[in-house]
Amino acid sequence: MKKLIYLLPLLGIISLVFLGCAKKDSSSSSSSSTTSTTSTSTSTYTRSNSPAKSSVAIPSSLSASGSASSRTAYAAASGTAMFYEMLKSVVAMMKGTISSADLNLMLIDTRIADGYTASSTCYEQGTYTITFSQGMYNSLVAMEKEFGGTEGESGSMSSSFKQYIGKTISPPVAYKYEDISAGGYNHQISVGDSCSALNETFRWNTAKTKLSSQFGDSFGGETFKGTFTYDDTNKISTFQAELSGSFAMKMYISLKTCSGSSSNGMTGDCVVFEFKESYSDATNGTSLMSAVGKADDRGGYAKAKMSFTSSGTNYEFGYKEFWQGNGTVDAIMSCSSNCDSAGATWTTDGTTNDNYDESGGYDSGTTTVAVSGVSADGSYLLIETGKTPSSNPEAVLGYGEIRSGNTEWEFWGPDTSITLDIYIINSDGTFTIQSGASVTLS
Repeated sequence: MKKLIYLLPLLGIISLVFLGCAKKDSSSSSSSSTTSTTSTSTSTYTRSNSPAKSSVAIPSSLSASGSASSRTAYAAASGTAMFYEMLKSVVAMMKGTISSADLNLMLIDTRIADGYTASSTCYEQGTYTITFSQGMYNSLVAMEKEFGGTEGESGSMSSSFKQYIGKTISPPVAYKYEDISAGGYNHQISVGDSCSALNETFRWNTAKTKLSSQFGDSFGGETFKGTFTYDDTNKISTFQAELSGSFAMKMYISLKTCSGSSSNGMTGDCVVFEFKESYSDATNGTSLMSAVGKADDRGGYAKAKMSFTSSGTNYEFGYKEFWQGNGTVDAIMSCSSNCDSAGATWTTDGTTNDNYDESGGYDSGTTTVAVSGVSADGSYLLIETGKTPSSNPEAVLGYGEIRSGNTEWEFWGPDTSITLDIYIINSDGTFTIQSGASVTLS
């Protein structure tokens, strides 16, 4: 199921990267049911042995069905929105990942409650059963609604599992539970198709306020892997994903729930976000896009910059985009040089909306990362000191990009007192530690 969830959003992002560069100016059954029926109860299953939530609530404007690639979707802008479609595609991947995670955590949470937590034991798929309750189904629906989805929509977890309400099922995962002390986390569940293929982890702290998941999947010749985290105290979600194979792409987004005066009159669910995306292949060169913005159920705004290198020449483009809750794009602003300067020239198409622009501030609440001893263009990983990315992917707590003179670093671990090593990701997918490099977190 994951392969279907990831594939379409990825294809959408890849096509948009090409567009921007060209401008240069798990279910337990194969069957499913989407028939709508009336729930007999609205109560939800609350995880009590693992973190109760996996993500902040996502504004509906970030999962809106309106398409910026269709001219009929524009209220006032006639150009092509570059960044907004990328943003929605990454949110769609995040939704698919967390849907699967929520299901696995909920199913295993019931097993933990029943005492099946022997650290030396892996519970094989097919050797245990649980009863899938109405409350569990309601929890899947509630999570999907937090991403702007609707009950029973095609491809959703609620669509796949509605048929199992009240039935005894054999969960489609093997799992192993462990108490740990690593990177600020105290408990870990490893899951997979079998005990010999545990390829996804969930980690959390004793207070159950900080959750981290490392995941992986593949389709065709491409490999997809990444991490998502949730900090329930500060209401921050992060999602990082990497695609490798015939080309290399990395994506990162952090979302912090708006609160107090920072919400600036926002409507419904509201987040401040940061976004990073890098891309490279032998034919089309390399690119790095970074953005900040704010969105709620009514609409949103982003300011983005793309740095692009082709045939040894560096290019820069800036984008400011405004959108409505249904996906309609109101305004597109573009810049082709010196886009960070106060005197930059911006071309505007459409009508802007001051409710969302940068005058409101964009404090994402994420950790500030300072790195020394690293300067070469490339993609990097931040990992617990003494661990390696190949053997301990769950210990990766951040990443960085250096492209065309632009540098971006992110950290998603729960403990800023931790020491970190830096590894560069080589073109063949291997990793090399950067001797003499250091990381400061604040």
